[in-house]
Amino acid sequence: MPYESKLFDYNLPKESINQNPYKNPNNSKLLIADSKKIITFKKFNTVTKSPSLFILNKSTVRNVRVQTKKITDGLIEIFFLEILGDNIAKCLIKSSDTKKLNKIYDLEYFQFKIIKIDNDTFHIHTNKNINEIIDNYGRTPLPPYIEDRSKKYKYYNNQFSDGGFSVASPTAGLHFTNNQINKLKKEGHEFIFINLDVNIDTFKPITSEYIDDHDIHEESYSIANADFDKIIQAKKNGIDIYCIGTTSLRAIESAYLTGTLQGRTDYFIYPDSKINIPNYLITNFHAPKSSLLSIVACIYGEHWPELYKYALKSGLKFLSFGDAVIFNVDE
Repeated sequence: MPYESKLFDYNLPKESINQNPYKNPNNSKLLIADSKKIITFKKFNTVTKSPSLFILNKSTVRNVRVQTKKITDGLIEIFFLEILGDNIAKCLIKSSDTKKLNKIYDLEYFQFKIIKIDNDTFHIHTNKNINEIIDNYGRTPLPPYIEDRSKKYKYYNNQFSDGGFSVASPTAGLHFTNNQINKLKKEGHEFIFINLDVNIDTFKPITSEYIDDHDIHEESYSIANADFDKIIQAKKNGIDIYCIGTTSLRAIESAYLTGTLQGRTDYFIYPDSKINIPNYLITNFHAPKSSLLSIVACIYGEHWPELYKYALKSGLKFLSFGDAVIFNVDE
């Protein structure tokens, strides 16, 4: 059935958006959706039973926002979306001039040429290796609703991040420190790290009248064969499986439904979709009109706005640097 996009809108006060990260993630809060109980992540082990299996997204947020000067004067920003080759990338370009096919830009640190235009995105060819450009001249792409301060950058990547190419953080993982993961392992829990490269369209709100008409972004993912087998075996053995974040959920569900462990996915989870793998989902509180609210509605049902209102009334913080909620998928 078609779902109206207005069903995924709500009022989010500006003061409820956490502008600063938790320097100690153990102090961030977790709302248990079923009971409405709120705990800190320091006490997370009190709401799990051992053994359980946790699936986390290890993709790294790269320094993809490059701001520099043109030789002819004037500022320019290149936001790298995807590396297509050593010297070829898909990107966004912010510049006051007219952007044309085959136009060459001489910049302070490097040179590039526009080789393809696709709506508001550009494919460019650079005279330097793109990874080197990102590593040497780029900075962390904080979300548009977060005040850009360099002191926040190191907190926008998960402590366990390793490899991958994300332009936005899989932020549910920010609540889990390496120390906490090691403690949970000692208690008998198992952790599996998959990779889904988060695209900038994760911030794109639903603008169509019905969510069925919303074009979800396509993202690359990969899951090791041995890890996928462990997940499936845990499911068969009745072991509780936790997906940490919607990106982990989309990756494992895509792999389960298609049988493809490495590829690209544009899988959209609708309110009437079936969740096949996890028993629990831990995720941050999402923005109004976010497509991710469709996942929340799928798991928690049509009364999710009441849960969000309760979270706001309780003083919980929302979005990337905010608090989290745990859903029981089975109920």
